[in-house]
Amino acid sequence: MADPPSILSPPLNNNDQLPSQSPITTISAAIPILLLVATWYFSVKRSKSRAPPPPGPRGLPIVGYIPFLAGDNPLHRKFADLAAQYGPIFKIWFANQMFVVVSSPDLTKEVLLRGGQNEPIFSTRGFPAAAGVCTYGGTDVLSLPMGHDWKSMRKLLVRETLSNPALDLCFPLRRRELVRSLREVISNELVGKPVGVYELTYKIVSNATLGMLWGGEGDQFCFEELRVVSQEVMEINSRPNVSDMFPLLARFDLQGILKEATAVAQRLDWVFSSVIERRLEGGKLKKQGEGEKRLKDMLQILLEIREDSENAGSSSLASMTHLKAILQDIATGGTENISNVIEWALSELLMNDRVMKNVKRELDEIVGLDSLVEDHHLKNLNYLEAVVKETCRLHLNLFPRLSTAPSTLGGYAIPKGSMVIINAWAIHRDPQFWDEPSEFRPERFLNKDDDGNNSNFQFIPFGSGQRICAGANLAGKLLRYVLASLLHSFDWKQPDGAEKIEFSDYYKIFIKKKKPLMAVPTLRLSSQDLFA
Repeated sequence: MADPPSILSPPLNNNDQLPSQSPITTISAAIPILLLVATWYFSVKRSKSRAPPPPGPRGLPIVGYIPFLAGDNPLHRKFADLAAQYGPIFKIWFANQMFVVVSSPDLTKEVLLRGGQNEPIFSTRGFPAAAGVCTYGGTDVLSLPMGHDWKSMRKLLVRETLSNPALDLCFPLRRRELVRSLREVISNELVGKPVGVYELTYKIVSNATLGMLWGGEGDQFCFEELRVVSQEVMEINSRPNVSDMFPLLARFDLQGILKEATAVAQRLDWVFSSVIERRLEGGKLKKQGEGEKRLKDMLQILLEIREDSENAGSSSLASMTHLKAILQDIATGGTENISNVIEWALSELLMNDRVMKNVKRELDEIVGLDSLVEDHHLKNLNYLEAVVKETCRLHLNLFPRLSTAPSTLGGYAIPKGSMVIINAWAIHRDPQFWDEPSEFRPERFLNKDDDGNNSNFQFIPFGSGQRICAGANLAGKLLRYVLASLLHSFDWKQPDGAEKIEFSDYYKIFIKKKKPLMAVPTLRLSSQDLFA
């Protein structure tokens, strides 16, 4: 066997040279290494520049953070506790649905104002699947995404039916229904007896709303049916639904919620169809001339617009379904919320004798004990207005928004399809912006430069931006009118032997009282004949 060459061996001659490698072979061998290095470099660079997800608590596999939300502490309070731990923006998983909760005015402004025409990322409201069934397939103003249909529908709702001139025109209709409801309190011998404030208020508000909608036409069954169905719609939409948390399971409707929603939607449609058919009886809409005395309600306004658009070949209100969707927005959109705020307001007033006396003093000076509250009185009831705002500050929340595209918020990445919740309850009670935030003190709105116009996003009872609550004008007028009438017409006190008013709450679309308020009305005005 030949010995291996050593360093002392003679050099190779020309005939013994090593085989040479071509440049192509060398480059081919280097390409995979260069690609690996480049991939590593750019992935590290991208990970450093990419916005991180919001912080938040860890949940469990499959179900996310849902099990940790059980208990007596309602969602808005739990979210405030989590914000104290993770900051003004954090994420939380409900099964496979990501929620992003914001609790600061700056972030709120970013969410609400980025819902505009140029960047409508957070402009779509987030609603449960059942809500789409109960709103004519999501064709109402609240549910529609921004676009041509939404603009047309909102224009009809806000400019034609809920504008100040339109609401002034139908004030006699809501006055008639309110006075009738107050008269029933007396005729049904409820004076001097404990009554459920929410139930009483809900009936008054719904009667006033339906009076504006179609002037009280139709049999009483339509009124009662719509009132009952509207409450069922709210109850169904507030129920936790597996289909919302696991969209892949939605077609199975495991809890039967969508089936219930379909049945309720059919009853709702029957009410609207019956009233519309009665108005169109004879096959032609009878328009009102300028000299006619009959009051023009919202249904009349919408039917005339639809007929004009058909004659002109316009598509402003081409579908009867769209018309019904607008009626539904008005009928069901604010009744429960207004009634809820009035119950909270009366609860606060019964616990604050000083504030109650101030409200009554103002009513006596502006209205007088020989008169009922009229629409023209409301603009002068400044202290009552402050009471309403202070109640909204303490007891209102906002609907969630849906992120329709990948985005960033507060420097954090927000994936498409995320639900963004503005915890207005926490913002309205933040001591950074509000002195003694848990105290019911209406005077803060009498002296505050920002009287609730949303300019600094510290007070956002109706939202802001292009998707501000379309019914804010109606809700504000009706809320003040009903509350002023209840406080002016009756003195209120707790039932004898009743415990201190309970202010515990829970979240069910709105922030509601856990223990409903019971109160005793006694006649305050000079004569019952005022209700005749």
